[in-house]
Amino acid sequence: MKKVILFSLIGLMVSSCNRHQSEQRKLKVQATLNAYKDSVPDFGIVALIDNGAFLDTASIGYSFGNNPVSVKNRFCMGSCTKMYTAVAMLKLQEKGLLNINDSLFKYLPKHPFIDSTITIKQLLNHTSGIADFLSGGLMNASILNPYGDFSDKVLYDNIVGVNFEKGTRWEYCNTNYFLLTKIMEKVTDKSWEMNIQELIINPLQLKNTYPYFSNTIDNLAHPILDGQDYHSTPKIGIHTISIGSGVIVSDIFDLNTFIRALLIDKTLVSKNSLDAMTSFYSYKTTKWGLGLEEATYGNRILVGHTGRQLSYITYAFIDPKTKESIIVMNNNMNDEVIDKVFEKLCE
Repeated sequence: MKKVILFSLIGLMVSSCNRHQSEQRKLKVQATLNAYKDSVPDFGIVALIDNGAFLDTASIGYSFGNNPVSVKNRFCMGSCTKMYTAVAMLKLQEKGLLNINDSLFKYLPKHPFIDSTITIKQLLNHTSGIADFLSGGLMNASILNPYGDFSDKVLYDNIVGVNFEKGTRWEYCNTNYFLLTKIMEKVTDKSWEMNIQELIINPLQLKNTYPYFSNTIDNLAHPILDGQDYHSTPKIGIHTISIGSGVIVSDIFDLNTFIRALLIDKTLVSKNSLDAMTSFYSYKTTKWGLGLEEATYGNRILVGHTGRQLSYITYAFIDPKTKESIIVMNNNMNDEVIDKVFEKLCE
């Protein structure tokens, strides 16, 4: 009987300790954001930490006007979209529809600045050497003239150079992920949006994730830039030029479900696929896998991605050691507070 009582007391102590640690973490998340509440006069920030045993969220600021931002708001995650595109490509490989070591000549038309011997893998990890087609004013054009001509021909015509020999170094490039969408469309006879829906959104039962950027999405936090609300600005041009690389809209919970399924639960892709995604190419201080980055924040080595889009910022990472996911999203691309918030949450 004494042993039973002793074990019960130990169990109660452990349970109490876990609840205390959870409450401390919860207070830290809200307290971290509260420290910056005076720095978000016309936009908002939401944050989440999840270690599998507890899920804590917090928010400060505004969705638009005088409307407080909420963790239920949806945000465009920008380049975090690349994680989804990479997952879709690996799942298509699992289906036998492609091989990431295939050369581009099997899938893409000839182009003066696209070496046909570049592999799909080199597109995925940004070692292709192809110049970024968004560096020449295409993004501004898509905002100023959203119903302009952004056909495939126009996008291919905006690929106007090569920055280095394939495989010799690393350079972040949105062109890579545009080309991946073209390969995806060819091998499946379906749009990128349909593939993301069928390969990721449906299996994970994501109810607040959209494979497009549109101001018609309910509960979308308005994009605020330099005090101006761009919610009414048509997003069709932005979507077209950023397809595959920066257009998925989601809330913080769905994004958490995705990144944990991929990197913590390891149920989204096969072990071989995940091993390939997390085999990081090192170049100077950068470590880049297939749609994933390994980055150091404080004493943590995290895996995930960041994203920026008109006008949002997203941090979505997991800590492989602690099994924590740490996510921060906002609706102001010029906000410098969110960087500090994320770093604080990583302490």
